[in-house]
Amino acid sequence: MRMPKISVRALKAFIAVYEEQSFSKAADRENATQSGMSTQVKNLEMRIGADLLIRSRKRFDLTPAGKIVYTEGQAILRHLLKAEKMVEDLQGDVSGSVRFGIIPTLTRAVLPLSIERFGAQFPGVELSLLEEYSGSLLRRVIDGELDFAVVPAGNLPPGTHATFIGRDREMILSRPGRFPDHAHLSDVPLSLLAGARLIVPSSQNVRRGRIEAALSAHGVHVADLLEMDGMLATVEMIGTTDWVAILPSAICHPDIRGTMRELHVLSHPPMTIDYNIVQKSEGPLSRAARLLADRITADTSEIVSAVPGVQSIGIREVGYSNK
Repeated sequence: MRMPKISVRALKAFIAVYEEQSFSKAADRENATQSGMSTQVKNLEMRIGADLLIRSRKRFDLTPAGKIVYTEGQAILRHLLKAEKMVEDLQGDVSGSVRFGIIPTLTRAVLPLSIERFGAQFPGVELSLLEEYSGSLLRRVIDGELDFAVVPAGNLPPGTHATFIGRDREMILSRPGRFPDHAHLSDVPLSLLAGARLIVPSSQNVRRGRIEAALSAHGVHVADLLEMDGMLATVEMIGTTDWVAILPSAICHPDIRGTMRELHVLSHPPMTIDYNIVQKSEGPLSRAARLLADRITADTSEIVSAVPGVQSIGIREVGYSNK
């Protein structure tokens, strides 16, 4: 009996089943039938001569052979899609549409700069933006609703790939004169917050745990704690009350002059936040999406480097979550 050749369709089916942890969800993702996905995976296993998936505890795990096929299969699909994109790039002007997501931290200063600069250079590209927190954005990247998302560094779900774009510093933001012994843009210890009224994000935000852990580790007790997820609302409230917050410098950039709010660089201990651009691992971005990602990377570096004591780090590839 002649064994079928490994097909791109079979590789995509196998990868989708593992990443979605379901034949039905994989079928929806690949616009196929559930039985068709099952057949493709079986054909691939017959061609390889080994089982690729193991059902355990209501989930699919990869066999040793499955790990190899999954990793190499992703590389094959990436190269094929890269070839398609390279051919598209030969066609002339940059056009099309880009769907991207971004966390609220970067919408106050980085986003307006990037939109204006990108739009002036590539007026033929239609942009669609979604502002949400990282968990929701990552899910939308996996589902194909977004070409890429700009999120804080953290654990990546299977099937995604991240590129590091910058490192930011956490600041203490307050109204002018709230801390009279500490000048605007000066280095301050975390103990400055002892007895303060502190606004924090909700527990669903990854920064909440880091802030509470730092306060606990250094024995800093605040007078009041207010949970608020709206970053822009937090910034506005700080300008007119005694409430303070720990925020990344990127969202604090418009207050660099210290007229409406004062910034203090949290230095003892320093707290940092890394930003990544996350996309699906199975293929490269379109030319328009790639250029927009480059624009956001450059503007993020410019914004976070503008505050004294904050240094951005150049681009480096983070890699695949499944390795």
